Formats: sequence, C-alpha cells, structure tokens
Amino acid sequence: MSQPPLTLRLASGLRLNLLADATAPRAAALMQIDAGSYHEPSDWPGLAHLLEHMLFRGSHAFDGDQRLMSWVPAHGGRLNATTRETATHFFFELDGERFADGLARLIDMLAAPLLALPALAQEVEVIDAEYQLLCQDADTLCEAAQQQAFDGIAAMRRFTVGNRRAFGDDMPALCAALRDFHRRYYHTANMTLWLQAPLPLAQLRQLAETLTQPLPSGVVADSTAAPRLIPRDDRRLNLPGLPQLRLTFALNAADAAARDGLRLLDALLQDEAPGSLMAHLRRSACCDAVRLLHTPCADGCALLTFIFSVNRGSAAEAAIIENALLGWLQQLPSLSAAQREHYARRGNQDFMRLTPLDQLRARAFGLPPLEQDAPWPACLAELTAGNLRRLLVSAETAAESRRVQGLPLALTPFVAAHSARRPPDYRFYPRHDAPPPPLALPAERAPLSWRADGDHPPVLLLRPAPSTPLASEQAALLTSALRTLAAEITHQGGSLGVTQSYGVWTLQVSGDAPLLCRALSLINQRLTTLDDALKQEAALNWQRTQLRAQGEIAVRRLAAQLPEVLAPPVDAVSWQATLFAGDAALHQQLSQLLSAFPAPIVTAQDVAPIAAAQPVRLSDDCADDRTLLLFYPLADDTPTARLALRLLAQLYAPRFFQRLRVELNIGYVAHCAYHRCADRDGMLFALQSPRCSLEQLHNYTREFLQQMRQELAALDATALQQAKQTLAQSLQSSAIDYWQRTRDEVLEQRPDAAALVALNLPALLDGQRRLFTAV
Repeated sequence: MSQPPLTLRLASGLRLNLLADATAPRAAALMQIDAGSYHEPSDWPGLAHLLEHMLFRGSHAFDGDQRLMSWVPAHGGRLNATTRETATHFFFELDGERFADGLARLIDMLAAPLLALPALAQEVEVIDAEYQLLCQDADTLCEAAQQQAFDGIAAMRRFTVGNRRAFGDDMPALCAALRDFHRRYYHTANMTLWLQAPLPLAQLRQLAETLTQPLPSGVVADSTAAPRLIPRDDRRLNLPGLPQLRLTFALNAADAAARDGLRLLDALLQDEAPGSLMAHLRRSACCDAVRLLHTPCADGCALLTFIFSVNRGSAAEAAIIENALLGWLQQLPSLSAAQREHYARRGNQDFMRLTPLDQLRARAFGLPPLEQDAPWPACLAELTAGNLRRLLVSAETAAESRRVQGLPLALTPFVAAHSARRPPDYRFYPRHDAPPPPLALPAERAPLSWRADGDHPPVLLLRPAPSTPLASEQAALLTSALRTLAAEITHQGGSLGVTQSYGVWTLQVSGDAPLLCRALSLINQRLTTLDDALKQEAALNWQRTQLRAQGEIAVRRLAAQLPEVLAPPVDAVSWQATLFAGDAALHQQLSQLLSAFPAPIVTAQDVAPIAAAQPVRLSDDCADDRTLLLFYPLADDTPTARLALRLLAQLYAPRFFQRLRVELNIGYVAHCAYHRCADRDGMLFALQSPRCSLEQLHNYTREFLQQMRQELAALDATALQQAKQTLAQSLQSSAIDYWQRTRDEVLEQRPDAAALVALNLPALLDGQRRLFTAV
C-alpha cells in the first residue's frame, strides 16, 4: 500500500498533509480552499472561477516576472489551478532547490492578491473566451446535463463558469465582490496544504510553518444540516461525437461519498481480462471504454458517474450495460480480502507512476491511493438502482437547444428500456491456473539492444523504426489484439501496453524473466493470427477514437494530428527492440523469440535516416473561434543545437504567454514550448481565440519572434547563466517509475546537460536564426 501522508493542524488552523519522498525527482505543493462554485453568491455567477484567475495576476510581494504564474515556468516547473463545485485547488511542481521560493509565492498570492482593476477587466475577457470554449466541450455539457437529473442542492442548477454578461461592466463592484469572497473563504481554517518533496518531514513541516504565516486566520461557519441528493428524471442529450451512457449514483452517506475506495473500484472497473465486466461488454458489442467521475456536491454527499463509451447510443444497448453493471456491483461485496488486495495493488501501481504533482492532485480531488478499504462496503451499499439516474448522449435525437446552467443543452426525456438478460458470474483475480508449458525457442536470433541497468525488473520496448512510422489505425489493431493479454499479464505481476509518447507508438512489456518470455511468445502468436473479426473490431475502435476527438477542444485535436503530418505512416513497418535490465540469458531468449515477431526487427544502422521536416501550420476556423498550431522543427541534430532549442523554448514560453495572453489578451490558449514529436525536436506555438482571425494570430506570433531576436541579443551573462542552470535541472529525469523512464530513454533522447557549459550567447543566437529562418 502507498505511504499515507503525515496529517496535522497548525496553531493557525491550517491543515497540513506532508509526504517525504526521497525518490521523488521534483517537489510539489497543492493548496485546497474549501470553497468553490457552489459557495459563490447567486448574484455573481462565476465569481469563484474569476478569483482563481485573478490570484495568478500578482500579489503584494511578488508581481510581474516574479509572480508564481511567470516565475514557475521560467524555472522549469509547471503550475495550474482548478475551481470545482465545493473546493478550489492551486498547485505547482518544481525542482527541490527552488521549492521554498515557489511556496512563498503561492502563499503570498493566496494571502495578499493585488486584484487590480486593469487586470480584472482582462481576466473577464479571458473567462468569457473560456466560456465560449466550454460551450463546445463535450465533457462540460455532459456534466451539466447529468446534474439536471438530481434535486436537493440549489447550486447544482446555477450557472458557475462565468462570462462577460454575468460579470457586467461595473469593475469596482465586481472587485468588491471578489475581495468579499476572498475575505470570507481564503483563510487558514478553510485551507489544506499538501507538500510532497525529497525532504525530511521535519524540514517540510518547518517550511510550512514558516512560509504560511502571512495567511489570514478565520473561523469556519457552522455547517447547516447536510442536504440530500434526490434522483429525479432520466435524460437524453443530443451531442455530436462519440455516443456515451452516463450512469450516475447519488451518494448521500458520508462514508459512501468519500473517495477513499475509488481507486480500488476503478482498478476493478478497468480490468479487461477474460471474465471481467469490460470483457463481457466488449463481447456484447456494447462499449469499448469506461471511466469514473466523482463530483462532490456538499459535505457528505456526492455524485458517482460511470461513463461508458458506447457503440450505438440506443435505449436497448443502455439497458444491457446498466443490467451488466448492477449485476457486477452486486458481486463486489463477496470479493475476498486477497482479491481486494490484488486489485488495490494494481491501482496503487498506477498511482505510483504519476509525477509528484499528479499524485497530490489524485490525493486531493482525484482517485487517492488505497491505504485501507474500510469505506468500501459503505460505498457499494449506495450503488443501487434506486439511487441511479441515466443520461444517454448521442447525435441521433432531434431536440431544440436551450440554455441550462448558461450552457447550450439539447435535452429530452429518456425512457429506460429493460434487459431480461441475467448478468454473468464475473471472474476476479488472483486465480490459480495450471503452470504454463515450457517455451519452445526459435533457433534464429533478432537484433536486440541491451542496456544492463541495475537491479530493476526487466523491460522490453519495441518501437517502429523512425523511417517507418506506425499509423494510429495500425496501433488500434495492435491494441485490440493484445487487450486481454495485457490484462492477464498485469494480473501476473507484469505490464503490457501499446501507447503513444512523443508522437511515437510503442509496445512495452515488463515482468520477471519467465513472464517476459511467455508474454513475448503470446504476443507473437496473437499478432500472427489476426482474424477478420478482430480487424473489424479494431477498425470500429479506431473510428470511435476519431469520433471522440470531435468532442475535444480544437487545440488538442490539432496537436493529435501533428505526428502523422510530420511522419506520414507507411504500410511496411520495421521495428527496433531494446531490453532494459535483465541478464545475458534473458537477452538471448528474448532475441530468439523476437525472430518470430511478425514484422522485421532491425538495428538503428539498418534504417534510412528520417527526412528533415519543414515548419508545420495546422489550423481550425469555426464560427466561434480560431485555432492555430505552429511547429518549427530543428534541422541541425547536434547536441549543441538541441540544447540551444530547449533553452530558447524556456526563454520564450513565459514571454509568449505574457505578450499574447496578458497584454494582447487574445483569448484562452497562448502556449509556447519545446516539443518532441515523431523523432523530431522543435518549438510549438498553440493559440486559440474567439476574437482574432487566423492571420492575426500568425502575425502576432511572427511579431513576437522578431521581437525576441532583439531581446535575446541583449540578454546579459547573468540571465543566461540562470537560464542554463534551470535547463540543467529540467534535464534530469522526471519519471518516477522505471517503466516510464525506459520509454523516455528510447524516445526522448535527452541531451547531456554537461554540454551546456559550451553553450554561449553567439551559439544561442545562431540556433535562433536557424530555427526561424522564414521569419
């Protein structure tokens, strides 16, 4: 089980959760304020969201380049915030050396925000742009629709995103409302601080006690009687894209509404092994994916939604899925302690692969690691048909759109069908199967790179050769063919996955030596015997993936297209294989088994070099906004050039955000970053705006690049040295687990930070000139 945090309350009333993690590559902080959209006054819809934005605009001690929003990215970190129904969270991640400086900035912006009127007017426009974006976001619309099926909490029916119309034109009045909301809720008695860092607990506690002193104290108002969620009507939502079924349960008991057991429930739900719920639903041709959504609504009550990506979006299909889910839920209380422990271990393994910041997010408002399963029976007891309401989402229903919670929803009543099918007896692990027969090893051997790498569980990684990229449609076939095998391997203590990282598809397997060899033998068998039914299933899955992309915001859709634009796929794919860790005997066995892999295995020397890429421009021009994505690939692949690119991106990113998002206020997205995609390094610019044309966005980017030529030429030696130190820190591996680290090592090809010593200003200017030759 995961190590629980040290939990304590300071004399100020601030709650602390401290995690000392000596293995963490970075440090992370998260502040939770127990006030969200449901707490804002009804006269000011979106006020909590607006305050979240305004706090990042500067504080009394840290303004301009020194504020958290500018300072963290400039030092190689990342940060964000989210306003939820009943809480607001602010978080950042940074290297350990600068962690205290980052925490001081976070505390000051929460304790003493500027809330300046000019910045307020700008952020109103930003939120209005975000509102227009969310009016097209499938998840936002579905969540608003599913809340219409429940009564009992008035705030659930209110508009909470905020927009220009809701905030009005009286900026002093709006600012006064912000200050009142901040004064009422942003105090120590209403806050919880999470810290996770490679520091001793005593040092973390001292850091928290010292740096949180500026936070105002306060008293939490006496809570009123806990409300109850009352299930009302089932709904159907007309929405383009992939159809889905959302089955939402009202949880009105405090133990049931807690998130403690959700990772165990999710591990069981995501199981794809034969006999599982998902295997049954796939075999019934009903759905291809499921996920959990937990929505806190008040103290002691929440909504828990099972979101199924379905095939047809019909009432009959929905009845089959509901019947299967309820039957599955009824069988969960009979799991043995060994079975619960098995699935909890699986879920916690997924948690441990997260970055420190994502681990804190999971603990604070996601799926926390399972440290005990005491709330498990209470949660299951609430997951009954009486607490359930349905939302069927498809594009086939004719319905007039109207504003609900300020969002355009085309809702009609949904009459649930009944399924007379008897749910199967599901199978749960661990199982005690007969030992497998001995493997027959081919006599031939295939090329297999080997990186003996300490005492780690061995990992085998296969990737397409750079000159023969794998298409996403081919990757869907791999995924379908290996899905149940991957689940079985996981149950036996290993891992098998087909994933895309850095725009490259990989097939990755890990486990002890016997399991790894057996897994590779089974992979060979399954990929050699692909029948028509499997190919048809894979094609349908790929088509559903394309449909699902229609529900994504435009900038994500364009980014997903970039790999195949840079490296058009080919039919005849060759693969390269690398073994990490293991011994000579395992290396030989895997090399022999790879000779039976149903595609050529080649060495890096056997393949042609990839062609130099040209700058890429992708765009989307719709009625509501315009989106532009620009990728400038690096032509010179030397270590110095690659380091110069990363340093340029580090210098450009905060300046680009400041210029386009803050000063020009183009809209919601103004992003610039180093980006590796399809074996090519480059700089990525992503912009999305409801006000600017595509040509304006392109012109603003060109003007910024021209401005940076002058600014970079004037960079002094101290600023350059500080930037190089920050880059050196970011070049250290940020992957926590070995599985992710091996993938990074093969695909990212991170340059050696030692070469930064020789990177001077003339070399940086030369890299800038070569990268942006057309500007």
